[in-house]
Amino acid sequence: MFLPSFLFSQSSILSTGDWIKIGVIKSGIYKLDKNFFQDNNVDYNLINPSTIQIFGSGYNGSLPQKNNLSTLFSPKQLKISFYGNNNNVFEDNEFVYFYAQSSDKLVYDSLNNKTQYDNNIYTDSSFFLLTYNQSSGNRVDEIDNGIHYDSLSDEVFHFSYFEEDTYSIIQSGRDWFGSVYSPNEIKSFDILNYVPYSDLNIELQFLSRSLSDSKFSISINDEFIDDIELQKITEGVYGNKGLLTFKNLHYKVGGNNPSKMQISYSGSNSSLAYLDYFTMSGKIKLSYQNDQLKYFTRPSTFKNFVKFKIESNDEVSVWNVTDLYNVYSYKIVNESDNLFYISNIKNYTSNIIFSLDDLLIPEFSYKISNSNIINHLNPDLIIITNKLFYDYANRIKMLREKKDNLVVDVVLVEDIYNQFSSANPDVSSIRNFIKYVYNTSLENLKYVLLFGDCSYDFKDRIPNNTNFIPIYQSYNSTNNIYSFSSDDYYGFLDDDEGEWIESIDGDHYLDVGVGRIPVKTRNEASAYIEKLVRYSDKKNLKGDWKNDIYLVADDGDNNVHQNDAELHFNLLNNNNKSFNINKIYLDFYEQKLIDGIKTSPKTKVLLDEAIDRGSLILNYVGHGNEFLWTEEKILNENSIYSWNNRMKLPLFITATCEFGKFDDPLITSGGEMLLNKSNGGAIALLTTTRPVFSQTNFRLNNQFYKYVFKKNNGEYQRLGDIFKNTKNNSLSGSINRNFALLGDPSMKLAYPNYSVNTETIDTLKALGKVIIKGQIYDYNENIIDDFNGDLFVDVFDKIVSKQTLGDESDPFTFYEWENKIFRGFAEVKNGNFYFEFVVPKNIEYKYGTGRMIFFATDTTSFLDASSSNDFIIGGTSDDFDDDTTPPTIDIFLDSYDFISGNSVSKDPLLIVDLFDLNGINITEINPFHTMRAIVDDTIEIKLNDYFITSKNEYKQGVIRYPLNGLEIGKHKIEIKVSDTYNNLSSKSVVFVIDNNNLFNLYNLMNYPNPFSYETTFSFDHDSGEQPLFIHLEVFDLRGTKLYHYEEILEYSNSHVDGIIWNGNDMNNNILPQGIYIYKLHVKNLYDNSSITTFNKMIKTY
Repeated sequence: MFLPSFLFSQSSILSTGDWIKIGVIKSGIYKLDKNFFQDNNVDYNLINPSTIQIFGSGYNGSLPQKNNLSTLFSPKQLKISFYGNNNNVFEDNEFVYFYAQSSDKLVYDSLNNKTQYDNNIYTDSSFFLLTYNQSSGNRVDEIDNGIHYDSLSDEVFHFSYFEEDTYSIIQSGRDWFGSVYSPNEIKSFDILNYVPYSDLNIELQFLSRSLSDSKFSISINDEFIDDIELQKITEGVYGNKGLLTFKNLHYKVGGNNPSKMQISYSGSNSSLAYLDYFTMSGKIKLSYQNDQLKYFTRPSTFKNFVKFKIESNDEVSVWNVTDLYNVYSYKIVNESDNLFYISNIKNYTSNIIFSLDDLLIPEFSYKISNSNIINHLNPDLIIITNKLFYDYANRIKMLREKKDNLVVDVVLVEDIYNQFSSANPDVSSIRNFIKYVYNTSLENLKYVLLFGDCSYDFKDRIPNNTNFIPIYQSYNSTNNIYSFSSDDYYGFLDDDEGEWIESIDGDHYLDVGVGRIPVKTRNEASAYIEKLVRYSDKKNLKGDWKNDIYLVADDGDNNVHQNDAELHFNLLNNNNKSFNINKIYLDFYEQKLIDGIKTSPKTKVLLDEAIDRGSLILNYVGHGNEFLWTEEKILNENSIYSWNNRMKLPLFITATCEFGKFDDPLITSGGEMLLNKSNGGAIALLTTTRPVFSQTNFRLNNQFYKYVFKKNNGEYQRLGDIFKNTKNNSLSGSINRNFALLGDPSMKLAYPNYSVNTETIDTLKALGKVIIKGQIYDYNENIIDDFNGDLFVDVFDKIVSKQTLGDESDPFTFYEWENKIFRGFAEVKNGNFYFEFVVPKNIEYKYGTGRMIFFATDTTSFLDASSSNDFIIGGTSDDFDDDTTPPTIDIFLDSYDFISGNSVSKDPLLIVDLFDLNGINITEINPFHTMRAIVDDTIEIKLNDYFITSKNEYKQGVIRYPLNGLEIGKHKIEIKVSDTYNNLSSKSVVFVIDNNNLFNLYNLMNYPNPFSYETTFSFDHDSGEQPLFIHLEVFDLRGTKLYHYEEILEYSNSHVDGIIWNGNDMNNNILPQGIYIYKLHVKNLYDNSSITTFNKMIKTY
């Protein structure tokens, strides 16, 4: 790659000096005098006016999308004029004046010989950077074109435009529409005095949202000009919600100057349309009427120099502003009380006439802090955030530098705007910064994290907008399928990429992995970082849940979703055998009609249980929207609220419509809820932001599984690498871009560090005793002799064929490792392990391939190991004991202090201890011998998946199962279990849930503790989803109240988190280090019950 030398070892012009951000709404000549500075609390006495400099983005309008080597990496200086003396002191009558163009782009189209206009989608104001006391500013020079000319003229061309950006019709895309019309509505627009009998060119664009024929009619001064027939849209969820119609009109101006253009609309009563924009261009007299006038001249092939006559009673100036950064003035001469200037019109010129008495005043925005973002280290990861989240972004920086040895830069988006677009918000300035770092780091940059939410509204038209770090919006703004928003734009870093034509021909490849954490508040930022910190520490990830993957599939649509999930399973089953692949296929379970609405209670319960048990990846394929999965709502907002899986966070893959939509400030999507949920949810999501197609869903989802377990140099890839490779190998025009990575692209999933090796396994037979020996290996197949900890093993009979019910489509056949014959727990000592068990009687006796899946954890280092081993299973052992004794059962609730008849908590934990000389049967082949609980003789609960043996002891083990949702009162629970010889045993107990257990608080804590500058309070409760009043108070050891906090939670999760205290008292004074007591009072607003509890914390410096 060719890299220009100027890219290296630069210091930003913004790194020193005083800088001020100023803005303008319209194009014109602006002035800066002492009053401007004084009115904005800047001491003009400290300013040498001759040193004032003004910088812009270097571009006309918004930045170009296309990458190229001429991209500017620094603000570009404008030319200015100074009115005053040269004594270097700001005096009353002195000022600087300069030309500033509006945020919109005006360009000359030489092919069609006309001026064109491009609305700036990012900002209505055009911003510039002002500095002083550094060096003299560039000056506007006067050009003297002599006295010779080819013709004399007092006519020039004028261009005007009208556009209102008020409505986004599908809350997607970059185009907003304004000036809405209902049937029979007429609107008038003022127009200039054009030269009589000259040609006036009018371009108009309208948007139709009507299902029937409709039209606009155009008149000037009540003279009918033309009708414009609009296209009508068709009904449908995914059709165009609006159709554009463009019209170019040519009007011959009459003898009287036109003053009004009328636009009227007609159609059926339900018709609706918008005026997108109109432009006008035509000849006017070059006349100054006490107001600045911008005009242009068209190139002439016959004349070079034209002498222009100016009609004016005032002293005026004329500046050529064709090149915004090379403005110059014309020499004006007075001949017989007439003003003239000579201009070369061989090429197009843009000019402005003004008087020093009508100069405009720019808006003062704020003083800018010094920054030097172009002089950086060679980062692996860039975190782009704004001031609200800056300290939290730095916590991620510290985490990745400490845990992963990555080089990380945290950069404020405001600093990027200042450096790369002179303070103008623009997604291309962010992309240009990333490309700059990518190039200057010699492509070392691998990951970009956008830390903050975004919005489809760049201009803050929506109340409480959340456009912290903007997202790229598509050109298509009228079709829900083909319109998209995407952070992928920030990863297109090759030269000449970026234009991103919205077709397959416009596909680009990601060069870095881009992810976003779409937090809206500091509480959300804190909650997610706490999750990230927990997930990044192996000691918080105990258990073999990390060895599970769940595939969840919708029904209907000719089984396409279940078939896609099954293809994912085949890929995993063949290439990643060390993972337990669990399936929740909707059509496998009975559905019920409740009040005419389809539901699937069993599927919903299984999904909730999957979350509770934990998994590395949970993958959903099927129908959905921003808030739910499937028509049967197996996942909805209430589901997410109820989950409490804070230590078992999966990566969610949601191949469904819009579930991860994060650029609409008026909603919080399910994907956002999962990511920002403090006590659970997801650690990250690969999710959809708009409607999608099942075919492209599958292509991307399938590529994900080709990369998620792929290693480079023996190391698993980070999430950003996986996302980048997944995207690049599943390109499909704009459809593919609707998938986003929500989460930290620099994180790794909780992969195992090592592998488990077993010695040769003989054929397993029913009732035979099996002995397994093995070792923990590193990836060079060396025994890790200091690995000491626990090994979990799942042993499966042969894979089985199953069939769905065929509720909405034909029955569907799928395969599953369903018949688990043993789930064990063994000790690993010095890298070696040993365990034994008895194969149950309930197996499929035909010989075939079974599978063992191992997962081990070192209890000191918390490093993991996993693998699988296929073996032959079938037949009956020739050597087994006679056994007619059933297993023994001991039942407890909440604790081992329980005895039958006791009162228990509202949602008690069921604990069942089991023992049998030949082990416990956990198979599901024979329903009569399935391990189960029966509550109140009616509710049956399968417990097979909740049993595990004791360490190194297959003869005994324990069931732990949460009994949620039982009513107040007395209950009975019966446990039925068989041993491996099918000897059945049962036992029952009774228990009471009473009113005294309606409301309890648990786990009141603050973290970090000790803390220095900020701490977060959290607690758990069992009041369900009822509204709570929270009152938190902080005291010193003398009992003086220092701080209090109150909040009403209209809807409370069982875990409350995110109450942040900055360590200051109620007067915002910083408190000294020491021990402090805090008191939490919580009142249930449903039944007025309440509880108070205390804890202590330590504040340090």
